[in-house]
Amino acid sequence: MFNIGIIGCGAMAAKMIESISMLEDVNVVAVASRERSRAAKFVKKYCPEAKPLGTYEQMTRQKDIDLVYIATPNTFHYENAIMCIKNHLNVLVEKPFAMSREETDSIFTEAKNRGVFVCEAMWTSFMPLHKKMLSWIESGKIGAVRYIQSNLGYNVEDRPRITDPSLGGGAYLDLGVYPTNLAVSILGENLDPVSAFAHKYSTGVEKDLSYVLEIPHDGAMAVSFVTVASVTDRDGSVIGENGYIKITNINDYEKIELYNDKSELVDSAVREGLNSYAVEIKACMDAVRKGLIQCPEMPWHKTAAIASINDRIRRMI
Repeated sequence: MFNIGIIGCGAMAAKMIESISMLEDVNVVAVASRERSRAAKFVKKYCPEAKPLGTYEQMTRQKDIDLVYIATPNTFHYENAIMCIKNHLNVLVEKPFAMSREETDSIFTEAKNRGVFVCEAMWTSFMPLHKKMLSWIESGKIGAVRYIQSNLGYNVEDRPRITDPSLGGGAYLDLGVYPTNLAVSILGENLDPVSAFAHKYSTGVEKDLSYVLEIPHDGAMAVSFVTVASVTDRDGSVIGENGYIKITNINDYEKIELYNDKSELVDSAVREGLNSYAVEIKACMDAVRKGLIQCPEMPWHKTAAIASINDRIRRMI
């Protein structure tokens, strides 16, 4: 049995538990909150067999936990991850991994020194359709990629954490990391933010944001728009010299379509099987069981590159 502990009792944690139930030989054994009553209420509703914990620190004293999923607000990811790693607990940290590249490097240094598994829960990287799209590109089916466009928007501004800077709120950290991950996955880690424009709430965090990433001295670029105030179609396109790929829902791939340079559909694939949270957990299980400290689908160098881009974009806005 693979035992999972969860820190945080929000919506992401609830979705993760629902997805874990789809897997065999996986069990949620403990859930931690800063208030035991909240943890108890959460456990009763979503995982009755798990143990409710009234502090995050209590998670480090639980026995036989194979992986801790950290689903706390953004600004707490660093301290929660460091706490677990120093107690030799493997961790899967919800995106954004940390609030800065400095925090990101510190987490990885601690994990490397202790031989502890750490992964960012950037679920799009684990999706079979994401991998298939990359295989189309790598095999040259659309030629060299010159342009990526994507949008991602939900009407979630009524959620307090979204507009609260003390919790790491704002459209970029909540949503922008997904199109950034898409761009890095395709164009590589050496991307420069060349422009960024945002509308902000009175709290100072961004309501919506458009930004451009570019390969230096190459011209290939990724143009993205994200918003927490409106629903968008959440679609994307990857345009190459000899064709293009359409992505339905860049945040949770539903379908990908491959077109040639005559705009003729030549291949397509749709989402099947386990949902994306379950796929992500399964990949982490496999890595931990193999004794790895990084997940091949989301290696540390990729998380670090995205953290650097995050820092630069946030300074620009």
